[in-house]
Amino acid sequence: MLRWLCKLKTLQSLDLSSNELEGNLPRCWANLTSLKLIILTSNHFTGDIALSPLVNLTSLEVLRLSNNSFQIPISFRSFFNHSRLKVIHCLYCDYLLETDEFQASVPSFQLDDISLSSTGRHGNNNAVVPKFLYHQHSLTSIYLGDIRFTGKSFLWLIENNTELLTLTLRNNSFTGPLQMPSNPISKLSLMDIASNHFSGNIPEDIATSFPGLSTLIMSANSFTGTIPSSLGDIASFEYLDLSHNHLSGNIPNSLGMGCRYLQSLRLSNNSLQGSILPAHHNLTELIYLELDVNNFTTIPNSLSACSELEVLKINHNHLEGILPACFSPPYIEYAKLSKNRLQGPLAHAFFKCTSLQILDLSHNQLTGPIPKWFDNLSSLSILLLNKNHFDGEILSQFCNLSELSLIDLSHSSLSGSIPPCLGNITFRPLLQNLGLPRSIVVLPDDELHTFQDIMVEELIQSVTKSITRVYRGYTISAIELSCNNFAGHIPPKIGKLFHLKSLNLSHNSFSGTIPIMFANLMGTKSLNLSYNRLTGNIPSQLVRLNSLQVFNVSFNNLSGPIPEGPHF
Repeated sequence: MLRWLCKLKTLQSLDLSSNELEGNLPRCWANLTSLKLIILTSNHFTGDIALSPLVNLTSLEVLRLSNNSFQIPISFRSFFNHSRLKVIHCLYCDYLLETDEFQASVPSFQLDDISLSSTGRHGNNNAVVPKFLYHQHSLTSIYLGDIRFTGKSFLWLIENNTELLTLTLRNNSFTGPLQMPSNPISKLSLMDIASNHFSGNIPEDIATSFPGLSTLIMSANSFTGTIPSSLGDIASFEYLDLSHNHLSGNIPNSLGMGCRYLQSLRLSNNSLQGSILPAHHNLTELIYLELDVNNFTTIPNSLSACSELEVLKINHNHLEGILPACFSPPYIEYAKLSKNRLQGPLAHAFFKCTSLQILDLSHNQLTGPIPKWFDNLSSLSILLLNKNHFDGEILSQFCNLSELSLIDLSHSSLSGSIPPCLGNITFRPLLQNLGLPRSIVVLPDDELHTFQDIMVEELIQSVTKSITRVYRGYTISAIELSCNNFAGHIPPKIGKLFHLKSLNLSHNSFSGTIPIMFANLMGTKSLNLSYNRLTGNIPSQLVRLNSLQVFNVSFNNLSGPIPEGPHF
């Protein structure tokens, strides 16, 4: 199919990316000796790259092979005579590991940019960083991820390449303490060493070694000790991720005062304590604040100064007291404060958060009625208030939340009846109306991930455990009102919610009959009306519910025959 290209002997640039091309590269491409740039990214090409026509194209300056099925010797020895080569991108490639004798040669090229990551098809145990990189001194960008490289230091990579701007070594097997260069590397703006096996304290002189950092990612290692106060001296910080380590102590005051441009602070899954932010800080540019799974106890009033927040995760701590009444960032979209010790009424926290899509305050000790101003939250898609001590009735203002997909008010002390207008909300599946913000990009363009992927995956895991086991995928829509003191008749209008995947009204005091209109819940997989005071028959029309996997009406006062059908 691609042999016609062989006639274009003066061709200098060839971009075939993002197609469905497959098979080996045509041998006659060896005649395209004028080619300087070739991009084959995101196809289905196969074959050993060392035997391909590309090894004859010594004029190549840019070689992009990512997301194919080539077999590629990790040393790239076949390209050592390509003296003009400046860029090699091979993300998600199928690397063939070699012994040292095949890595001994010195290449004629000096690269500016190298990006390598592995599919892992051949396994990468005991892989070592390719020796040709020891001879590179002009690199400005290095991405070596997901290859499981071993070793106790990558310091030589930094000291050999003093013009380095970005260094990514995520998801490898580097070990030992983090070593600092002998001289400052002032141009380095991004360093990502996440998901390795580094241990020991984070060096206090990290700020003097890398004074120009804007992004530092050291998550998923085994760092211990406290967060160095010197990090506050890096005024250019925009993104700091020290999550999933063994850090302890408080967040340094210097970090809050010195890093005024910080947009993302991720310290989740450590043993940090004290206040979630210093009492006085300049972190007014924060967009993402993730401090979940720590030992924090205090929410300071200074949190209200973070007016740019879009994502707030401080769940699973020991936070006590009440939320600051003035906390209402206008752009916040995701707020998760579950599994703490928050007390008292909600007052006016979140009052003006019209962009809020997910609010999780579950597993706390909040009291009082659910505030009347909830209908201000016009973008709300998921509301989790379960396992608190709320009382009073569900007011009709919930019916104005037209974007709701999931509401969980279970395990509280709510009473009264269900507003019939709740049946006017469509309860569409989650991802049809959820637009969570994108994360700050720290990966090559070939490997973009969104913050939405992370948030939704985490949310699904927590919700599926608390509601029902029958969900698979990202199509949750549910009403969960169990274990309260609700009474009165179940509104027939609830039967209009044909998108609904789960309806749980169990452990209440509902009376009357099961509405015949429930036969319209064609998408429902779980229907739980147990432990109530329902009377009458099970409507025979419910046999039409072909999606139903869980049906529970036990512990009521029902009578008459059980409908005959495959789900009964």
